[in-house]
Amino acid sequence: MSAVRAYEEGVLAEAEAVLKKAAAGDPERRLEVLEAASCAYAGLNTGEYWAAFCAESRARTGTGEAAIKAQATELLQALDSLACTVIPVPLALASLARVEISHGERRSTGAYYTDFRLARYLAGGVAEHIAPGMRVIDPAAGSGLLLTALTLAVGAQGKVSITDFVANAVCAADLSDLALRGARLALASTTDDLKAVLSLDERLFQGDSLLTNDAVWEQVSSGGFDVVIGNPPWEKLKVTRHELLANAGVVRHYGADYTPHDDLPEALSQERRKMLDYLEQMATGAQLQGRGEADLYKLFLEFSCRRLRPGGRLALLVPAGLIRSQGTEALRRFLFESAAELEFTIVENRARFFAIDTRFKFLSVKAQLAGDAAPGPMVLKHASGTDTGLRETAHVSIERSELAQVRRDLTVPEVRGQAEWELFLRMVRAGTPFGDADGPWRPQLAREVDMSRDRADFRTSPADGHLPVIEGRMVHQYRSRAKAHRSGTGRAAQWDALAATDAVVTPQYWYPANELRRGVAKRTQTVRAGFCDVTGQTNERTLLTAVIPPGVVCGNKVPTVLFNAPSSDGEALVHLWVALMNSIPVDWLARRITTTSMNYFLLMSIPLPPIAPDSPDGARIIELSRELTELEGSRRPTLDAGAAAHARSEIDVLVARAYGLGAEELQLMLEDFPLLDRGQPVLDAEERSTITRDLVLAQAHSGVAAKPWADRVAQAQRLGAVAYVPADYAQFCE
Repeated sequence: MSAVRAYEEGVLAEAEAVLKKAAAGDPERRLEVLEAASCAYAGLNTGEYWAAFCAESRARTGTGEAAIKAQATELLQALDSLACTVIPVPLALASLARVEISHGERRSTGAYYTDFRLARYLAGGVAEHIAPGMRVIDPAAGSGLLLTALTLAVGAQGKVSITDFVANAVCAADLSDLALRGARLALASTTDDLKAVLSLDERLFQGDSLLTNDAVWEQVSSGGFDVVIGNPPWEKLKVTRHELLANAGVVRHYGADYTPHDDLPEALSQERRKMLDYLEQMATGAQLQGRGEADLYKLFLEFSCRRLRPGGRLALLVPAGLIRSQGTEALRRFLFESAAELEFTIVENRARFFAIDTRFKFLSVKAQLAGDAAPGPMVLKHASGTDTGLRETAHVSIERSELAQVRRDLTVPEVRGQAEWELFLRMVRAGTPFGDADGPWRPQLAREVDMSRDRADFRTSPADGHLPVIEGRMVHQYRSRAKAHRSGTGRAAQWDALAATDAVVTPQYWYPANELRRGVAKRTQTVRAGFCDVTGQTNERTLLTAVIPPGVVCGNKVPTVLFNAPSSDGEALVHLWVALMNSIPVDWLARRITTTSMNYFLLMSIPLPPIAPDSPDGARIIELSRELTELEGSRRPTLDAGAAAHARSEIDVLVARAYGLGAEELQLMLEDFPLLDRGQPVLDAEERSTITRDLVLAQAHSGVAAKPWADRVAQAQRLGAVAYVPADYAQFCE
């Protein structure tokens, strides 16, 4: 995937060019230009500002004041038009004052700087609650963008003047003295009172907030802070071989061999010892970190809650894992039990807030820790980016007691509006979690071979006694050999899509059968289900499950499933489960609770409908599932493409009915699959094909109500459209 350029980078490109030319690579010279611009914008005396805060730096750089002021004027001219239409000058100065870090440093520290639009959104939700005498802190402030946005928002509210807010309320902490220098100049640009900035400077703390003694914070704000705002680092506290090499300047792709790096084990051991020492220091006082890997954002979230006084407010940007990961349950539970007000806003990176994958999702979390107020419903919002801020696109209030009933771990389903929440509730109440110990499935899940840990045993060519390895790329709905490996390894591997009838197992690797663990060896001799655990809720389809035949072994990205349900045909259950998981209704449920992977924790929580394998509907679904599976590799298939599509629509309708749902609910679900039918012919005057939706709704309706949908299907079929065909395989429709 090509690198993503952050939107803000483009907005400030002209100003950045001015700064780079002026600074010539010297970070202190860069800050001098920004400080001069800040003073000029606010009406402060630049010389007095430098004398108060930057005497040592000015002595080191030795640059003339007149030259810097000229460059500052040029910078402000570059920002002038932006200030009117896109970004206020103080926020632009905060953005431009960021300390430049390498890709490796960004990865190791989790420092993905805040986009000004996110800062305005987060600050806007807090500013109305700011009153005189309050104290506000950003414990990982960087160059102060969030605090500057909050200062402007507070000023717009009018209850507290900007000068008073800067002089008495704002507190900031960061590891970098240069970052704090940037925060000071950004906040200084909001006031014409140098005394206010002098007072502010006493509350700019350089150090690691997580390791700072409670007594220090008590001195800064007795009894705690009224508001904690921030975008804490998002990074798991672990050391991997790949990241260690990347930080050393070694360019490699995931999946490449580590053999050439002979000194890697010792270096890895040293870095891990350092990390463990750091974790041990931070463990003091942390009680809500849960299981799994330590993550900086989790530590900062707990730190922020501890620093708030009763009735204080929290406003943070964090990964979406907070509302859906197993390892964040303790933090979720604390917020649900301790916050009088609790609001999550889900934001996708499509507006390029960060220079990372545009599909990445994250949260704005706003909470008021309970003082005297009674807890209200949790509010869940969705928002998307505009040129200047965020636009809220959906809003739903969720009673905490209802959520606790249907999600015992308090994971929050990503529903968009009241209709989706009510649909989710109906489906959960009608179904049984797949992993329920007393449920009908009794699944036995396994990762058969690990493509990292067991790498030494893999072969790149077939040999006697070796089994083909099924990888995630090869698995699609009802298909275990959907792609053929052609060349390369890891992320550089090249794979070709295969037509179903022509598909033969063409793997990248083979694995020796005699090296398999005993249980896995037995597993490879039977029919079982498999699913691709690398997925996404915004993909064309989220759940990709297939019947895995005997004689192959699955890599770790294709966990397999067998069933221990009593008095049932195991192979029939495999076909039933594969059909259920590939259905639109179950896929819709999965999209509510997952982001980029389908781990065991999420999979086991999916409520499956009450369909017994020996019931008429169960028997029919199993029959159809067998026929769809047998299409792959069959030169004389029992179903043609149209009949296969009808079989799948019949399964979708049967599954929906088992949940107690009908055509109206299916239509709502299908709105969540906008990428269906790419590559299929489009009806006249329409933007995209909707043949899958139309076929399902024609099947779901009866009588006269089905006719409009059936007519659309017929029109699309005359153009050559085929339902349920993934975009990568549309080329085979002809």
